[in-house]
Amino acid sequence: MDDLPVTVALGEETHGVTRYALEVARWSGAPVARRTADLRPGSRVHLHVTDRVLGRSLEAAALAARELGARHHLTVTLHDVPQPTDGDAFDRRVECYRAVLAAAAGWAVSSHHERTLVERWCHPRTPGQVVPLPVVPMGGVAAPVVPAAPSSVGVFGFVYPGKGHAEALAAVAALPAALGAVELRVLGAAAAGHAADLEELVRRGRDLGVPVRVTGRVPEHGVAAALRDVTVPVVAHRNVSASGSQNSWIAAGRRPLVRDGVYAREMADLRPGTTTLFTDAGLASAVAAALEEPASTWLAPGVDVAPGPAEVAEAYRRWWRGVAEVAA
Repeated sequence: MDDLPVTVALGEETHGVTRYALEVARWSGAPVARRTADLRPGSRVHLHVTDRVLGRSLEAAALAARELGARHHLTVTLHDVPQPTDGDAFDRRVECYRAVLAAAAGWAVSSHHERTLVERWCHPRTPGQVVPLPVVPMGGVAAPVVPAAPSSVGVFGFVYPGKGHAEALAAVAALPAALGAVELRVLGAAAAGHAADLEELVRRGRDLGVPVRVTGRVPEHGVAAALRDVTVPVVAHRNVSASGSQNSWIAAGRRPLVRDGVYAREMADLRPGTTTLFTDAGLASAVAAALEEPASTWLAPGVDVAPGPAEVAEAYRRWWRGVAEVAA
């Protein structure tokens, strides 16, 4: 559609942000460019931003955004927004995202929680748009099943500190012996630079007497089956502001245990009946309850998981039109 901006999808499709940029473009009918060199000067451009895809360093990412904004009418969707739990990189990440916002005519995020973080730390000059990450139901049978023994507690996604694997392991180790053997299922590979963290997780499991089974990266065609084969799905990452892995569980027909927090409550309100919240101190008891009642980890018939791709596409088209009208 000629009235929609060109989506610039940088990086490899294996990266979640790049893959999502391509999906939103496909759902909305927007044209795509994989290189900035392919853009016409002065054209309308949309960029899904995370500093890890935009540049080799935070400073390089900021420069890339400034250059793109100087040559084009730029709108952005911000991902992995800065928050104090980023540690030593927080101040530099804030400066990077401020540069991105200064270069853009409009910005969007995937949750109200993210918008609050951006407003608090990055001081944008224009209001932000919230377009929640969609749930895209996976094909095949999603009825409650009893996975093969041993029982398992599964965490889906890359392994890195704060993702929740350590907390899930500790919860399994604390389970009553009467529940029988339970393994930790790591559905994913180590994130770049975090192979040692994965090795330490396996060693820690061995010390605690908990088997840790690592699948490595799950291929796209195998995701649904892998998520449905876990007894208890857990989403326990600590500084989440939008979660594709949580939505993947729901898309597979599961009702995961999700660590309580601002974003978790926002999503529980958006999609009632799709998650079960737990506190840090209550994860082991929540896992035990789910093992005793496995049906509680599956979506009940008729649960509404919207918004989906159609709603997200329409929200983007409507927002892009509004930004263009203001600029005209």
